[in-house]
Amino acid sequence: MTPDWPIKFPRLPLLADLEGIHFEEDNIEWISEVPNEVIGVISEVAILEGGCWLVGGAVRELLSGNKVEDWDLATTLEPLELSSHLKSLNQENIKIIHTGIKFGTITIIWSGTKIEVTTLRTDSGYLDGRRPENVFFGTSLKDDLERRDFTMNSMAIDLSRGLLYDPHNGLDDLKNFILKSVGNPRRRIAEDGLRLLRAYRFLERSNDGLLSLDEELHNALIKEQWMIEKISKERIWMELQKIFRGKNAGEIIWLMTKHQMLDQLFDYKFSEEDVGVKAQSASYLFDEGVTPEYRLALLFFNKNNEHLDNACKTLLLSNNQRKNALKSHKFLSKIPSFGDRGMLRLWRYILGNKYETQLLLELSLSKFLDKEKETFSLINELGELPPLRAGRLPLVNGTWLMEKTSLEKGEKLGRLKEWLHRLQIERDLVNLDEILDILVTISWEHGDFLKWPRIEWET
Repeated sequence: MTPDWPIKFPRLPLLADLEGIHFEEDNIEWISEVPNEVIGVISEVAILEGGCWLVGGAVRELLSGNKVEDWDLATTLEPLELSSHLKSLNQENIKIIHTGIKFGTITIIWSGTKIEVTTLRTDSGYLDGRRPENVFFGTSLKDDLERRDFTMNSMAIDLSRGLLYDPHNGLDDLKNFILKSVGNPRRRIAEDGLRLLRAYRFLERSNDGLLSLDEELHNALIKEQWMIEKISKERIWMELQKIFRGKNAGEIIWLMTKHQMLDQLFDYKFSEEDVGVKAQSASYLFDEGVTPEYRLALLFFNKNNEHLDNACKTLLLSNNQRKNALKSHKFLSKIPSFGDRGMLRLWRYILGNKYETQLLLELSLSKFLDKEKETFSLINELGELPPLRAGRLPLVNGTWLMEKTSLEKGEKLGRLKEWLHRLQIERDLVNLDEILDILVTISWEHGDFLKWPRIEWET
């Protein structure tokens, strides 16, 4: 054990079947980031005479000095044995969810800390390129790390002894900013096509910039693109959302475009020169309001709305995400003219509480469309534009309008009501007398009512 190792266990879990490296005393400041609940789970495994190690992203992020979002443990115990033991403790602050028990995973929520615990595994093969044909539980940490995707994900820490297990030199690759596969990269990708997208996602190192691709992995990402067909659409969108949320999303999207990975994903041709691709690097997009579906809308800037809709359906976006993406896409680069406050009110009204997000997308595009001055003028105008005095609801109701016009209920009445509501928004009207003054000036008694103005943005 590392001298003066700060974590004390009443009982040590099993030792791994690998040679570990002791942490240096001046390189363990990350220990304070490990939740007590994680230590608690390992202690309970030790009571059952099992082995337990911190694995995956938690190890990678701790050793990089980054915040850990997900705590993952690997254990020699089978899931039901650990689950039953924890339930027998009868502690109200421990909740166990059988997340993927078939594959050996349970989720423990202990005093609010979420911990995924997975039994050590060996796989018999990935015949469909998506999931192993059979999963066998094991007791070998060595074998478990051998089956992982990238070297920086194939490390483990024994928190009870202060040992790092790094059989594939993942720590060196992490320090040297290189993403490298465990073993033959083409074989690894052929086992699970999702690793194509995971490779791009793991290039992200937040404020530290991007990792570089190992040459063999780089070639494999291009040669094995056909494996995209093997991945479920939900999982593709899950990975893309993680990429889109990254601090270096723009550079990764550009690289995916260069590799023609986007062409494979969406069955449309993308170019590094596309404005929608270039704009992805804009700092405005890192606002929390710019959720992934808005980046997707921006990516399709030079493509029509139907192309984007097909992509949304293909990736099985939620109804709300699809609605946001399509609406935002229709508005892209179609901002009101300077000084036209009526159109500015209408633009803001239709976008609702999403108008600030739309502004961020417009700012991201403006540099490449020579519209920066125009866009900043719009922002200044909006800053001076007060809220609608009458609020968002129409002043006119059907009864009042039938009384004033002698129209009967029907589509024509509804279209006239919408027209008046639009004028209410544009002119910031506040009472029915103002509406009546407008009503006598518009040609509602003649012409085709289907051509009357609507509350929509003319594109």
